[in-house]
Amino acid sequence: MRDSGRTVSRRGGRGPKIERIADRYGLDGLGDDLVAAWLGEGRPQRSLRELEGDVNKRLIRAALDEAGAHVLDGEAENFYRLLTSDDVTAGSRTDARNTLRERGVDVEQLEADIISYQSVYNYLKRHRNVEREDDDDDETDAAESGLATIRKLRSRLRTVTIDVIDRLVKAEAVFIGAYEVEVDIRVTCTDCDTRMTPTALLSSGHCDCDHDGDE
Repeated sequence: MRDSGRTVSRRGGRGPKIERIADRYGLDGLGDDLVAAWLGEGRPQRSLRELEGDVNKRLIRAALDEAGAHVLDGEAENFYRLLTSDDVTAGSRTDARNTLRERGVDVEQLEADIISYQSVYNYLKRHRNVEREDDDDDETDAAESGLATIRKLRSRLRTVTIDVIDRLVKAEAVFIGAYEVEVDIRVTCTDCDTRMTPTALLSSGHCDCDHDGDE
């Protein structure tokens, strides 16, 4: 069921993140597009996870457009993967950030604006008050929320590390050229020695241990 009520976005950081980035990047109709896509109005229904990716790719495309950079087919999708995937190497992520900077994109702002699954969930269910029948997204809410928490803490740790290093450089306590900080999180099962990212664990739902028991 759809409710026509909505939270009005305001400049200056008020309102849900979805509306703030729509305002910042000129993504007209973003909120209504999300509602229609999730409910399947005139199109196949999209899951919350799919909508998270849709918004972020649109966001990256808008950031490149705003910088006056020509955007090739599939380029926004590739930048999204390089900036957010747990399976991307630190070197590849650094290269992607440097490429975006060279093309005039404020990478720090862009990364701060990238939304999470939880942002989509909060916007649709709390700010737009929409529900749909046969909604199976709730089954993964706990896992997705946990993953969002891990990503937020990882981002916070990266920010704090950069702040500390910058202060030490200014105090001439350490010396380093241009640098990037990467926080790499891996989960290891000590029974089967499977090592994976939190995202990989969420996607597969298990390690390599035998969960079927004896045949």
